[in-house]
Amino acid sequence: MKRIKIAIAIMAVIVIAALGIFLMANHYSNNKKTKEAEDEQKLVLFDFDEDAVDKVEIDNATGNYVMEYNNGEWSLTNTDEFELNSFAMASICSKMCNLTANKILDDKDASKYGFDNPIEISAYVDDEVYTLLIGDATPTYENFYVMKEGSDDIYLIDYSSGVILCATKDSLKQTYMLGFHTYDITHFCLWKGEEKDENILFSMYENEDGTWRMEKPYEDSTVYNTQVDTFLSDTVKDEIYTFVAENCKESDYSKYGFDTPQYVYEATAGDQTKKIIFGDFTNNENEIYGLFTETGQVVTFYSGDIATLSYDTMDMMNTSVYSADINEVTEVTVEMADATAELEINAASEDYTLNGKKIEGDDEKELFTAFYNSFNNAYFESIQNDQEPEGEPELTITYVRSDNILTRISYIPVPGEDSNTYWAMKDGKYTGFVVRKKVIYNITSAYETLSEAVEESSK
Repeated sequence: MKRIKIAIAIMAVIVIAALGIFLMANHYSNNKKTKEAEDEQKLVLFDFDEDAVDKVEIDNATGNYVMEYNNGEWSLTNTDEFELNSFAMASICSKMCNLTANKILDDKDASKYGFDNPIEISAYVDDEVYTLLIGDATPTYENFYVMKEGSDDIYLIDYSSGVILCATKDSLKQTYMLGFHTYDITHFCLWKGEEKDENILFSMYENEDGTWRMEKPYEDSTVYNTQVDTFLSDTVKDEIYTFVAENCKESDYSKYGFDTPQYVYEATAGDQTKKIIFGDFTNNENEIYGLFTETGQVVTFYSGDIATLSYDTMDMMNTSVYSADINEVTEVTVEMADATAELEINAASEDYTLNGKKIEGDDEKELFTAFYNSFNNAYFESIQNDQEPEGEPELTITYVRSDNILTRISYIPVPGEDSNTYWAMKDGKYTGFVVRKKVIYNITSAYETLSEAVEESSK
């Protein structure tokens, strides 16, 4: 019995000792975790809501810049010398709002680390101001030295974050040529050469229904809307290669070739219009100078990457002379050299007549449609603006739409013994389009086939 009591006493001592060790270890672990949490918290420079930032002020070697966030966008409010890069501002706010350092230096001598003339960034959130001072990069370019205003601690942050926060004047500038969204653009124009009407490659305007029309060099609503969308997608991606000079005056245009430009491009989005003049190539011949006329900013574009200048007039156009939706047409008269075709159309019910005779059979209806398409889908061969058509038309098509609008397309033979082309006229005005003789042949041939089939079916 005595041995049992001794064993129980020994076990109790062991349990108590183990419990003590456990409690000591747990206390040590908790203290260690608390110390680690405190150390980690010391590395947190800022922790605020990125979306709540309504102003950022940056002081760097080139000046003071104040950016404010209003109506869903960032704008530079204390100067208009350049256009602000909104993406850069979003990146700065994103990095700064939860900035955590990798290390705190034991050394407090700020003059060693580039803080005699630091970049200073202040983020304004309601009534709070969070200010960061950015010094030099470390010799190995792994980190940047930074400080918080009001503290003598020197921190190390990762290099990639430091590059974003180390905001220079050029890094605050818009790097995209336009800085517009494609869906906001309502007008654009490209000149090859000076801003003269005869140099316009295309001047395009958006219609109320979102489609596009060309007003110069041709007044044409039947443009390639898909191609227009592709052009706009390309042009908003065009980027500036380098920044060269600011506040360029007209007296300095000749330095860059802006007095005799290669191209001029203009785009409008909302109430904002941007115009870029493209001048000479630089010495390496891979870059072309560009001037933003509103700000006087001179830049270069890498010539191999500037998509805007790779488009031509024909890229924007539907190359048919004129095309009317058969569902919107009620009557068409086609006056040919040896015959006149009078068409009555109700496409919804497939009710067609030719010269007063109703088109009955499926084969005849197919031939009727083929005849309609022969003149409605007539494509021009070339654009020749410098000609002045004279003479009588050989073939004329008059469309009457359901809204009673008349459109008359005529083809006048181009004089010349060997000529086999025709000038295309629209409502008595020269379109600038020239078609080949096969267009006339296709129309008359399709009519002959249709009329013969109608005559045969009426027997």
